[in-house]
This record gives sequence, C-alpha cells and structure tokens, in this order.
Amino acid sequence: MIQKFILISLYIILMMNCGSKSSLLDENIAERFNLGMEYFEKEKYLKAEIEFNYLILNNPGSKLSLDAQYYLAESMFYQEKYDESIVEYMRYSRFSDDPIKIETAEFKSCKASFLLSNNFLHDLGSAPELMDKLQVFIEKFPESNYLSDIEGFFSEIRERLAKKEYEAGRLYLKIEEYESALIYFNEVITLYYDTKYADLARIEIIFTFLLQHKYEDAILQLSIFEDKFIDGNNQLIAKTLIKDMRDGNLTLSNYYRLYK
Repeated sequence: MIQKFILISLYIILMMNCGSKSSLLDENIAERFNLGMEYFEKEKYLKAEIEFNYLILNNPGSKLSLDAQYYLAESMFYQEKYDESIVEYMRYSRFSDDPIKIETAEFKSCKASFLLSNNFLHDLGSAPELMDKLQVFIEKFPESNYLSDIEGFFSEIRERLAKKEYEAGRLYLKIEEYESALIYFNEVITLYYDTKYADLARIEIIFTFLLQHKYEDAILQLSIFEDKFIDGNNQLIAKTLIKDMRDGNLTLSNYYRLYK
C-alpha cells in the first residue's frame, strides 16, 4: 500500500514538473514570436526571420507556429529572398484556414515570381509558367483586390516578350534577312497586338518592303494597318516613309532606324 502511494506521488510530481516545463516552453515560444514581430515591425527582417524559424522548428503544428510561417515568408520577401519566400508563402497557404492571409500569401507568391522574372525571363520557356501562375490566382480569387496588380504583371510580361520578338526582327533586318525579319514582326502584331511594340513592328514591316523596293507591297501593308495603329504618330511615320520612297527621298536618316 505504501509502495503504491509512493508511486502515485512520484507520478504526480513528475506531471507537475512536465506541466511546469511545458508552461515555460509555451512562454518562451510566445516571447520569441513577440520578439520576431518586434524585429519585423522595425524592418529588421533577418533578425525576424531567425526568430520565426526558431518558433517553427520548436513548436511545429501550433497556431503560433502557423502565424510565424506567414511572417517568415514576409521577412524573406522583404529581404528579396524571393525563391525562399515563395516556398514559405505556399506552405502557409496549404495549412492555414485564414482566407484573407491565404489570398495575400498567394498574391505575394505571384509577386515574388514576377520580380524574379527580371532575371529569368530571358528564357522564353519560363514566361508561360509565370503567366499560368497568375491565371490560377485570377481563377481562385476572381474578386480579389489584387487583380489590378496581377493584370499589371501580365501586361509587363507581354511587353517584355513583345520587345524580344521585335528586337529579333530588327536583328534579321540589319543583316538583310528580310523574310525572317517579317516573320518576327508579324509575330509581334499577332501575339502582342496591345503592346507598344505592335505599332513599331507595323512600321518595320513597311520599312522592310521599302528596303526591298517593294513599293506596292508597302502601300498595301499600310492600308491593312490603317485602323490598327495604337498611336496616330506611328501611322504618320509609316506614311512618311512611303512618301519619301515615292519622292526619292529615302535618306540616311530613314535608314538610321536600322541602327538606333
């Protein structure tokens, strides 16, 4: 009987010690989270990242840990660690049940991908992947306040891709590969008709025909483009090129278009 009493007493003492340690641990975790938030609000993002990482590793699965996951992603984003922030934003989105923060996290993931695109968009294969990601966001959050930003990302990507096609056409024009040049210029006006490079490509198409002394083809193209120029000044430039050709005034200043 005495032995049983001793065992029960030891068990109670052990549980009290464990409870005390657990309480101390919870208190320490909360302090680390508050410290992380203090660093975050002071824009000391590296220090904030360290604190949030500590919390996540030492208290996985808790509500506080999930909150730390979000601010860990934010801390990385503001340090321009875009690759790492994307991973953390998506991890938060996967486990959170906060719809507002999930939407923000997924938008920030899109924004991080877009900012990274400054480095990797030279690889045309990456552009469709990024645009697919933006489209998924639109479909998932059709009423989002971030839609105008997402549309802005789309427009910027299209401008970059249009410029790449346009510059490729100009390169072929410089080396007098006229058919190849026309292929690229026509790609611009077909795929990127809403960008500023569409007008420039229309002018270059007309100019390409003029360089080949295909005056009638140049006039025909101008008539096809008549109502498609976005900027009326660009239409005037195209008309002037044809007029100069007709009047025998296609001078070096016109050819300078090839080299500027």
